[in-house]
Amino acid sequence: MRSADFRKIITPVSMSMHSCPQRQQGVVLFITLIVLIAMTLAALALMRSVDTGNVVAGNMAFKQGATLAGDSGTAAAITELTKIAGKSESYVDIPTQGYYATNLGSVDMTGNGNDPARPGRVDWDFNGCNGTAPCIRPCCSGNAPAIAANNDPASSGFNAGNEVTYIIDRLCKTTGSPASTSNNCADFQSAAGSNKIQKGGLQYGNNLRFAGAPTEYYRITSRVKGPRNTITYIETIIHF
Repeated sequence: MRSADFRKIITPVSMSMHSCPQRQQGVVLFITLIVLIAMTLAALALMRSVDTGNVVAGNMAFKQGATLAGDSGTAAAITELTKIAGKSESYVDIPTQGYYATNLGSVDMTGNGNDPARPGRVDWDFNGCNGTAPCIRPCCSGNAPAIAANNDPASSGFNAGNEVTYIIDRLCKTTGSPASTSNNCADFQSAAGSNKIQKGGLQYGNNLRFAGAPTEYYRITSRVKGPRNTITYIETIIHF
């Protein structure tokens, strides 16, 4: 009776020992699922990072392309400016050509109108500045082919899909001749040799040995709108 009782007692113990590995297999499966989910999330994050990098690289490429296209607008403006620079035609505004004989320092060149100190706007989108005044008109039709027709550098391929416009302002206080006493222009003074021969030191009232005619400075602001609505502004100051 004792041996039979002993077998009866140890039998439940042996059965409980065999049931432990089944519980361990369930825990391993749960941990495996957690690791699989973590790896999936990591892969998704990596794909997202790569996609973001590609978008940023693409935007930078379009930004650089717009900057290169802006050179065609500057070149076209210089071509038009050479026709009137230093002549009486440059003393007055020519809005149809995007030329203004006075300094547009009070005009917001971005066209946003966010600066109270500069209430004027440039009508880059040719929509009348949405009814806001004063509204300054740029040149010309707002598309790259029109600019390319005036100057060949635009045909190099950088202008593909870009809209180029520009505006020119003479850095003078008012319209009219820069030699006028009521006017004040930022000008470039060049040195030129005099044909007068004079030895010794210079005296007050004598003719200067070196003299030159001043030429006004002109500012060219080009705006480029890319195919992804990328906006780039290029400002160039020149003299003749």
